[in-house]
Amino acid sequence: MANFEIPAREYMSSPLKTVRGSSFIDHAHRQLQQLRVSALPVVDDDDRVVGVISRTDVLKVGRREANTRPGARLLAFPAKPISEFMTPDPISVSADTPLSEVAALMQKHRVHRIFVDEDGETVGLVTTRDLMHAIREKQVRYPLSDYMSSPLFTIRATEPVSMATERLEKARITGLVVVDDEWPVGIFTQVEALESREHPRDTPVEQVMNPAILVLDEHTPVFRAAAQAAVMQARRVVVTRDGGPEGIVTGLDFARIVG
Repeated sequence: MANFEIPAREYMSSPLKTVRGSSFIDHAHRQLQQLRVSALPVVDDDDRVVGVISRTDVLKVGRREANTRPGARLLAFPAKPISEFMTPDPISVSADTPLSEVAALMQKHRVHRIFVDEDGETVGLVTTRDLMHAIREKQVRYPLSDYMSSPLFTIRATEPVSMATERLEKARITGLVVVDDEWPVGIFTQVEALESREHPRDTPVEQVMNPAILVLDEHTPVFRAAAQAAVMQARRVVVTRDGGPEGIVTGLDFARIVG
């Protein structure tokens, strides 16, 4: 087993991109899309981190608001501050905390990011994508089949985007594999759901999905999968067995490798 007793500071992302709690929730939506991140630290007027707002939070608010407006598009946002919807007091560790402990916290709390504090200030965060870089560098050779989750959560390419977005929320997952004749042809994640905000609800998933999907055989070593995922900026890997899709390795599955 690879040794991941590396200080969190070695792999953390820094400096932080933040949003103010007093900004409207629509601002969080725009920033998440522009920065291509899954969550943003929320700061108060003194620039102290007081919470975190994620794509999951924004999607939940957008769907709930749209359902109150007859004829609304897929998502709508109320004119209310981010502070009303953020998760307060996000989980943090010291900069000296071993990466293995950071990964264990991700698994325990089912989160994809942990904040890093140093000298009383929040200076960075470690994400599941950062863990992928560590796995690649440590050349971890276990096969994907050892860590994949099964069965796959899928949606047909012809289904409406409203169904896909609803399925993300109900299943409490961040991505669906889009299939055509049971074969993966793309991915529909929270990113695509937010980008589809102005689309009619009956828009086919195929029109808004991301076709850049990473599909690998179950025997592929996890370090190679992590390397390819990092290059493609993918957060999940579809795993095949005997030529057909069998499971998926997500960011939290990569956390299991490190933790």
